[in-house]
Formats: sequence, C-alpha cells, structure tokens
Amino acid sequence: MELLITLSGSIGAGKTSWGKKIAGHFGVQLLEEMVEGNPFLAKYYDNPEMYSFHLQVFFLNHRFKAIKEAMKHPNTVLDRSIYEDALIFAKLQYQNGSMDADSYKTYLDLHENMMQEIHDLYQQQVLVKKSPDLLVHIHGSFEEIQKRVAKRGRPFEQTENNPDLLQYYKDLYAMYDGSFLEEYDASPVFVLDIDKYDINNTEHVAEVMAGIEKVLKEKRGFAFPEDTQDGQLTIFDVEGVE
Repeated sequence: MELLITLSGSIGAGKTSWGKKIAGHFGVQLLEEMVEGNPFLAKYYDNPEMYSFHLQVFFLNHRFKAIKEAMKHPNTVLDRSIYEDALIFAKLQYQNGSMDADSYKTYLDLHENMMQEIHDLYQQQVLVKKSPDLLVHIHGSFEEIQKRVAKRGRPFEQTENNPDLLQYYKDLYAMYDGSFLEEYDASPVFVLDIDKYDINNTEHVAEVMAGIEKVLKEKRGFAFPEDTQDGQLTIFDVEGVE
C-alpha cells in the first residue's frame, strides 16, 4: 500500500512552500508544477479570451503526464492535483466568458477521458492508486493570499492598474472558499489555515504535520511510509494559473 496526498489552494496560497515542508516531513521528493517554460501563462494574463483554452489544456496535459509518472514511481510530491483543473479553473474561465461553450465542453471531455485513462491504468495495476488518501487544502483570507502574490513578484500576476485581474482573483477565491470543497469527494480533507499557521514558525509547522498525521491515521489507518505494507509513499499537490 502507498500513501497519496494532494494539495490544493488558490494562486499564491503557498502550496509549493507547504508541499516542500510536507515532503520533508515524510522524507519524499517534491515535483513542482511547470511555470517556467510554460508558453501560454504570460500570454493568458495578457489575453484570457485568446489563451484560456490553450493554457488549461497545457496544464491538464502536464498534470496527466506527471500523475502517471509519479504514481509509477513512489516517494514523490506533485504540487498540483488534476481535480482543480475542471472544478475550478476551466469552470471559472467558462463562467467569466474567457472560454466559450464549445471550448469548455471540449475541455471537459478531454479531462474526463484522462481521468478514465487513470482509472483504467489503475485497474490494470499499472498505477498504484486512482484517488488520494488525503487532500491538504491550503486556504486563508483573500488579503493574505494577495500579499503573497505581490511578494512572489511574478510581473504577469500583479494587479496594480489591472482591475480585471483583481476581479479574476476574487472570483477564483470565491470558488475555492465555496464550491470546491463541496464538490470535491475523492478523499478526506485537511484544511491548512495560512492566517493561523506561519510556515516559518517551527511549532506551527509541527502542529500542521501532526494534524495531517492524525487525519491519515483516522481515515486510512497509517501515516508514514513505514506504516504501509511496502514502505512506499506518494504525495500529490494541487496551485492554479495556476
């Protein structure tokens, strides 16, 4: 048996940073989402209507390949899950008019095909598991998340003189704050409140890790690789435009 953990959260919530802490705690390696070298990310921020479909397909394909690779090779952390792609990002692109109905339907069909492929590989025992043991949802106030986006300093993410981008962040936050956890049903959930827990505070980090362990033990019966039958651990993480 292997352990599969997923991370989720809005842009700037700190998934990669917390993913590194979780990976270190469990003694595994973090695989980060591809931002550098993404040909559509900056273009999307300049022209969402033109590039929203391209960007979502790029991320979906990247995550699909990463999931297959990571699930075949245990002891890894993937810093975004495939669940948010359809439940959050593509859905918001469609709702705010950046993606038209035909593109959205095509995207959902592709997403469903990929999820079915993962299921089929699991059935064939090529992959170790088709769903996570735990989702660690990293969440906090909108103001705190925006501070982190500004501190991260990626030029195309900044909202100064860009009210449309600020509204996009607000809409994205509202979906995470509302419907995401209501619709997500693939695993138990541990909510990590970034307003309460400071990643630079060792006591706070220890409390978060203890909370993750507790939920895993209660819901899955084990927490660490050595607690499983074969001593293997896989952790998946879930950030968005990502």
